[in-house]
Amino acid sequence: MTDQITYQFEAFLQRITLSDSEKQNALEQGQRLSRRIEQRSEVRECLITGSMVRSTAIRKFSDVDIVAVIEPEDQLAHSEPAALVSTVAQMLGEMEPDVQVSENAVRVTHMDGGVVDVLASVRLGINCEGDEEYRIPTTRQDGWEIYAPEAQNRRIREATKLVGEDFKRLIRLCKWWSKTHGQPISSHEIELAAYRTFPRTIPELSRAVVEFSDSIRHRIDGSPLTQAALLDFNRLAREAYDKQISGDIKKSSELWGMVFGDEFTAVIT
Repeated sequence: MTDQITYQFEAFLQRITLSDSEKQNALEQGQRLSRRIEQRSEVRECLITGSMVRSTAIRKFSDVDIVAVIEPEDQLAHSEPAALVSTVAQMLGEMEPDVQVSENAVRVTHMDGGVVDVLASVRLGINCEGDEEYRIPTTRQDGWEIYAPEAQNRRIREATKLVGEDFKRLIRLCKWWSKTHGQPISSHEIELAAYRTFPRTIPELSRAVVEFSDSIRHRIDGSPLTQAALLDFNRLAREAYDKQISGDIKKSSELWGMVFGDEFTAVIT
């Protein structure tokens, strides 16, 4: 990667990466809400998970994820998915002033702008890999899916130990692209795709973005809009990298700006 493009990637990553104090404040906010939720008799425990715990969070778009584990014996555990989400929203509405349902989670927004997503779950047991599994509502609240949060945490830890911090830096870059382009793929899918694409080593970041976009374009099945977004991501990233390699740094910077937005190009203006 040329010095100028290297600088742009590094400066851009600094802009979108949470500082240690920002991450700590967000996690403490989640812990305070967790303790309040755990006072409810129907809640066995709360688990804090997600990008904040895995250090793949990005500014503006990341929040704290809480898994509220409902007692299997409680009547609430036998609710239909939509009813479970609705009941948890009512419960949180008694604790916080700004509560909204967001897909299969309940989103709590605090006055300082901090956001916590609470996902209701029912414990199923331990899977063959030794991870706790939970039953959670699907995104559309029309069924159930199995969720093993520690499995995802472990994947990120293992990959980072093996290939280095650029693994998590790549995830942040790709999350930013997705969030600023209508989120064609979820943050969870991005982390999983990165794990599958770079099992042992990772190239320089600009090349890694290209290889990642190659991989998800062929692996992710979705709507025509999703497919179009992934194809455009792959095309622009490849063109930006080709210009970078050929020495046309101005055009490369312009194309990377089309991938990541104004925050990327503003670095050198």
